[in-house]
Order: sequence, then C-alpha cells, then structure tokens
Amino acid sequence: MYKPVDAQFQARAMRTGTVAWLLQRLSGIFLTIYLIIHIIVIGNSVRGEDAFDDLLGIFENPLMLVLDAGLVGVVAFHALNGIRLILFDLAIGLRYQKVLFWIAFIVALGVFIGSAVAVRNIIVD
Repeated sequence: MYKPVDAQFQARAMRTGTVAWLLQRLSGIFLTIYLIIHIIVIGNSVRGEDAFDDLLGIFENPLMLVLDAGLVGVVAFHALNGIRLILFDLAIGLRYQKVLFWIAFIVALGVFIGSAVAVRNIIVD
C-alpha cells in the first residue's frame, strides 16, 4: 500500500551523513561569500593607500577578529570533511563514515577554539 512521504523537516531525525552533507554545503557557501568580500576589499587597494587603510580599519574591531577565528574553524572543517569525502570516493574508510565525520568536526572545533584563544589574546593586549 502506498504511504505518502511526510514533507516536514525534522532536525532530530537527521542522520550523521545528512548533517555532514549540510555542513559541507553551508561551509562552502560561507567560504564563497568570504572570498567575494575579500576580493572586493583587496580590489579597493587601487583607490589608494589611504582609502585602503580606512577600509581595513573596519576589520580591526573585536567582532571581526572573532569572525576571523570562526573563518579558520570553517576552513578547517570544510577541508577535513572534503578529505573524508575524497577518501570515500576512493572507497577508503567507508565503514568509518560517522567516526571520520566526528573526528573532522572535533578537530575543526579545536582549531576554532585555538583561534578564538589567540584572538582573545590579541584583543586583551
């Protein structure tokens, strides 16, 4: 008998593979947006040294430094999870998908925390 599929999104029903897929896509979108902003900022260097220094002054506030720490964590996760996906494409570690995801996530979290501590030391000094 045909049973209709429930189209409602339920976060608690998501499996590790779905979470890994979603985080990989979201981190990729974030990195793309960051890269576009970075190119725009660097592109403003042609307007002269003073204009470029004024623009860089925006990025020296504590919030931006914390976002930079987050950027390092996102890059670490995206890279490690990407390596995990490449290994799966090569049929390496297929039995350890969940474990490898959590290792990538925890290492990226550690990188973020390390970056946040470094940023804190910069802000406090």
